Amino acid sequence: MKNAIWIGWGFGVIFFIIELITLPHYGINWDTINHLPRGQAYLHYFLTGNKNYSDLPPWKPYWQNPESLSINADIPGDQVTSRSFYQADIADYSGYIENDGGGHPPISDILSSGFNRVLFGNLKIVNDVDSYRIYSIFLASLLVFLVFHWVASVFGKVAGVVSSLSLATYPLFWSESHFNNEKDIPETVFWSFTIFCFWKGFTTKRILWIIIGGLFWGLGLGTKFNILFIPLVLLPWLLFYWWGTYNKKFGVRLLINDNKRLIIATLFAVLGGIVLFIGSWPYLWADPITRIESVFKFYKVIGLTNNVNSDFLGPLGTNTYALWWIITTTPLPILFLSALGIIFSLINIFKEKKKTSLLFLLWLAVPIARVTWSGTTIYGGVRQIMEYVPAMSIMAGIGTFGILKVIKKRNLAYALVLLVITISYTFSVFNLYKIHPNENVYFNVLVGGIKGAREKNIPFWGNSFGAAYRQGIVWINHNLPPEAKISYARELLPNIPMFWLRSDLKLHNSYRSGYLKQGEYVIGLVYQGVEKTSYFDRYLDRFLEPIYEVNVEGVSILKVWKNDVEHTKKEYLSEKQTNNFKVSAESGIITVDFASSFYLSRMEFSYIEVDSCKNIISAYVKISEDGKSWEKLPGTLPNEDWSVPQIGIQPRDGNVVIPFAADKLSFVKLFFSPSDSCFAKINNLKIYYFDKI
Repeated sequence: MKNAIWIGWGFGVIFFIIELITLPHYGINWDTINHLPRGQAYLHYFLTGNKNYSDLPPWKPYWQNPESLSINADIPGDQVTSRSFYQADIADYSGYIENDGGGHPPISDILSSGFNRVLFGNLKIVNDVDSYRIYSIFLASLLVFLVFHWVASVFGKVAGVVSSLSLATYPLFWSESHFNNEKDIPETVFWSFTIFCFWKGFTTKRILWIIIGGLFWGLGLGTKFNILFIPLVLLPWLLFYWWGTYNKKFGVRLLINDNKRLIIATLFAVLGGIVLFIGSWPYLWADPITRIESVFKFYKVIGLTNNVNSDFLGPLGTNTYALWWIITTTPLPILFLSALGIIFSLINIFKEKKKTSLLFLLWLAVPIARVTWSGTTIYGGVRQIMEYVPAMSIMAGIGTFGILKVIKKRNLAYALVLLVITISYTFSVFNLYKIHPNENVYFNVLVGGIKGAREKNIPFWGNSFGAAYRQGIVWINHNLPPEAKISYARELLPNIPMFWLRSDLKLHNSYRSGYLKQGEYVIGLVYQGVEKTSYFDRYLDRFLEPIYEVNVEGVSILKVWKNDVEHTKKEYLSEKQTNNFKVSAESGIITVDFASSFYLSRMEFSYIEVDSCKNIISAYVKISEDGKSWEKLPGTLPNEDWSVPQIGIQPRDGNVVIPFAADKLSFVKLFFSPSDSCFAKINNLKIYYFDKI
């Protein structure tokens, strides 16, 4: 067994080293700006008692080479301030202590900030951004060790190897462990260690394991409320385990008397975890009950819905999206072996003394079931229930154990099975290597890869959650001319750390110019549905040829465009004006009827502003080819984003510009409120279109 422990540590260390080497290949999580400043604010308060950063030197701007793990700046290393970019004066403890209840708990924010303070702030051996993420790859490496150790101790070393290898090469886990350091990876690790410690404590009757399990339970609770579902895993297993242990003597009084110390230890462990949760979140201290209720409301909003995508509506109103996603994004060797593992576990539940297979089955089933139940929802793939990944990996190991058990002897068939498994996993790893570092957009051959997912319009295909940005920034730093202006296609500025961008470059969303073609560069993620998000997204997708793309199996997941005439598709260079239309108005609606279908570029009109009419509150556009089926275009007025910032807020000074992304139509309806607003007095309407597309 000692030998197995060393093998497990070996797997964990190798995994950590490879993850560390590849860490600079991944961008930051979209949610980073919501977590790292908060973690730093709370950590600074815990360490110093200060509610702001007045005791720190100011942050000094510099350029950090995004291709480097170490501090590689455009200023001497000793001039790079030890203060993190995310220790922002506008996001200190004083602000969070009053307004921090609308999201996940902060323990992992605080712990990852601790890694930053040591590795970047004190030792200066890792750059400001990647130092936070070493927290998640450290935890992920511990989980790789745990999975091998646990499975090897129950089902043998071969099963342990397959389980740990399945976990380490699971596309979602491998990718997200590089940058999802705030929520899902830590929660998965804490969930797994909690289950192991309680299993160990009850099967060996050692209180210490229960206490350690309580610590991990508290860490999980302080990271994400997913861990509140862990009793649905542990309690059924424990009752079944006791039932098998006591056999005919099974009874409540006997159970309590024989396990009194363990039960009391469990109660203290659970309470201790709750204390850790509250103690690590200063926001709760002023009014724990009310503020914890607000956190539960947050989870209720994101976890419950009555509007399940009809494509994934199953029997009794169940939501099959998560199950379907797991089947189509799990590598086939893992999928096949885990299916065998499930079958083998079901067969052997009554034969096992410790009922460990039942525990693993519950571990796999509960996270998936809680987002499949009628009225529940999940979005963005299955990263939010990543707790299933270790259990599925363990099932793959059990499946291997089951096959080898059937073969029994170490004969030619035994060796052949091991060879087939080795070859299949080798091909699986090679497939991940080909799409590196974009493993979290992986789809297997059951759906035709990511290309098939795009063709089938699977929700959230191609969404890298920000990881692909780093590749785009590296290209931009190498290729854009000095003083170039850059904007996002749709995202917020914090999605890319500003100091990754070459110092002379200018990044701001106010540079978006749309059809004005003012020569700005635009960077944007490409995934399911983004082309419908706004006019600007539709414009980029239809009008411009990208100058750089991040491709996965021939499918773009990130593009860089230059918004100028040179990079505009030729069919969109010749714009014409027409007077062949009719305008009619009714209460709150202006309808423009064209003689035939064509591709609309924009509408411009003025309206008469008089004291007797009201200012517009809201307006939106619908278009149709036949006058029967109507499509609502993204955006509302008044809104700066409906056009683009360079056009300005619309309406303005009695004039309106409404751009269209070459939408094919015969009718346009402009809905506005109030119905007696000045919009009703439309005047001087101009229509521009494209003739041949």
